[in-house]
Amino acid sequence: MEWQYMGAPCWSCHLSGEVRPRYRPTFLYPGSTADSAINTHGMVDGVADGGWPATLARGLHDAWDTRLFTDLVITTRDEIIHAHKVILAAASPYFKGMLSAGLREGQTHTLVLEDVSGAILNTVLTYIYTGKATLTENNVQNVLTLADYFQIHSLKKLCCYYLKNHLVMETCLGVYEVATLHRCYDLAADALALACSLCSEVLLQPAFLTLQPETLLTLLKEPYLSVESEEELLKGIIRWTCKDPDKRKKWLPAFIEKIDLRFLNSQTIISWIASLEEKHLLSDDLRHILTPLDIDSYGTEDGSDDQEDSAKKIRHNSQEEVLLVMGGESNGRLLGNVECFALGYSSWRCSIPDAGVQHNDHNEHQFQVLPAMEKARAYCAVATHDNLVYILGGQTNSTFLASCECYRVLTNTWHQLCDLPAPVHGAAAAFLDGVLYFAGGKSHEKYENQLLVYDENNVSWVPRGPLSRGRGHFGMVALHGSLYAVGGICSYGGTSQVLSTCEKFDPGSDTWTPIALCLLSPTCSTSRSSSGISGSGCDS
Repeated sequence: MEWQYMGAPCWSCHLSGEVRPRYRPTFLYPGSTADSAINTHGMVDGVADGGWPATLARGLHDAWDTRLFTDLVITTRDEIIHAHKVILAAASPYFKGMLSAGLREGQTHTLVLEDVSGAILNTVLTYIYTGKATLTENNVQNVLTLADYFQIHSLKKLCCYYLKNHLVMETCLGVYEVATLHRCYDLAADALALACSLCSEVLLQPAFLTLQPETLLTLLKEPYLSVESEEELLKGIIRWTCKDPDKRKKWLPAFIEKIDLRFLNSQTIISWIASLEEKHLLSDDLRHILTPLDIDSYGTEDGSDDQEDSAKKIRHNSQEEVLLVMGGESNGRLLGNVECFALGYSSWRCSIPDAGVQHNDHNEHQFQVLPAMEKARAYCAVATHDNLVYILGGQTNSTFLASCECYRVLTNTWHQLCDLPAPVHGAAAAFLDGVLYFAGGKSHEKYENQLLVYDENNVSWVPRGPLSRGRGHFGMVALHGSLYAVGGICSYGGTSQVLSTCEKFDPGSDTWTPIALCLLSPTCSTSRSSSGISGSGCDS
C-alpha cells in the first residue's frame, strides 16, 4: 500500500490527501502592531493568507515539473534530474552549504549522486517542492537515509511516523537498527519495546539471524523480555552465532554474561557446555563464565539462588503499567510522598507490586513501599522515559526551586540531578528522541521563554531556541518529532493573562513556529492554563 503524506500546519505530523481547511479556505486577520500584544490566532504581524503556502507550493512544483528556470542537474545512478538551487538550499542545510561555499557543484550547475537511485531522489525532491511524499514499505528506509543525509528533518519525521505505524514483529529489530543509525531514538525505542514484548517469537524469525551483534547485546540488556526462561535466550544466542561462527563466536562471552544462569539447573548448563564444545564455540573465557565454582549449587533451593548477585539485573517476563502521583499540595500542606494506582487496586496506595518477580518464580507478588521525594514540592515539571520519572523545579511554601530529582522505577529509588540555571515553577518538560527538554516557567522576576536540554554526559542544562513568548503553567508534549507548547499564563501589561496560543518546536531548525488555532477546533480557541496535554498519532 502507498501512503501520501503532507507536513501538517497544526497537531498532526501529516495530512493524507487534499488539504481542506476546516472553516474557510483563506484566513485574513490583522496582526498585532505591539511587540508585547497577544495575538490569539496566529501571532504574526500584518495580515496573513492561510492559503498562500499551498498556492506557492503548486507554482514551485509546476516550475520543477516543466523544468522552468531550473539551474541544477543532478545525476543519479540511473536517472538525470533537474532542480532549482535556491529551492534545494532553502529546504536542506546540505544543499545550502554545498551550493553557497564556492564548491564545484555550485559553479558548474551539476551534482553527481552515484549511490542514489532516481526514484528515491525524486521522492525526496517531490517532498521539497510540495510537502508530500509517497512512502511504501519498499522505499521508506532509503528515503529516510537520504532525508538524513540532506538534513531534511521534517521528512525524517514522516518516515519515522510511517515506520512506527508499520512496526511488525518480523522486522522490528531491523527497524531498530535503521532508527538508531539515523538518530531517530523515539522510533528506536518503540521498535525495541515491541521486540521485548514479543521476544519469544522474535528469536525464531529469519531476520533475527541477520542482526548486528550490538543490537543483540542491547536486547539482552533489557530488564523486560517476554520469554519463558533464560534458556530460551541462550538457544537464540547459539542459533545467531552458528549462522557465521567464525566471525560471531567472539561475541558469545559478552552475550552469555547477560544470561541469568541462576535460573538454569546444573544439568542444563553441563549439556550446553558440551554442545558448545562440540560446535567448537567454547573459548576459555566462555568456559569460565559457564562453569561456576560449585556447579551443583545452580538451580537448587539452598544454593546460589538465595545469594544476591549484584552484577546481574533481575529480568522480568511481564510488565504492568501504573499511574504515579508525586508531590503537590493538600489543604496548604506541601507533599513529597508518592502514590500508585494499578490494575486491580481499588484505591491509591503508597506501594507497588514488586518488580523482582523472576523467571520460574511462582511465589506470590510482594510489594515495595514507594519512597518519598527528597524535596516536597508543587507546580513542578514532570517527564518520563525508559523507566525513569523526572521531577524538575517547582515551589515550596516559601520559595521557588531549581533542584531536580529522578525516580528509578526498576530500583525504586530517587537520585538528584543537577540544578536548573534558575529556580522556576509552572514549567513543562518532555522527552523527544531520547532527550529531556525543559521549557518556560515562572521565575521570581517574570514568565520565562527558556528552552533547555539536559546534557547527561556533562551533567548540565544547555540552552536551545527559546519560546516565542514567556509562559508558565502550560502543557507541552512531544509528537511525531516535534514539541508542542499549549496555553499557559504570560505577563501582559503588568498583569498575568491566560493564553490560548500554541507553538511548535522543530529540533532540526531549533525554532518555534506559531500554530493558528482556527485550524484546530472551535473549543481550542479557549484561553487556558495549568491544563494537561497528551500526544496521539492520527490520520486526518
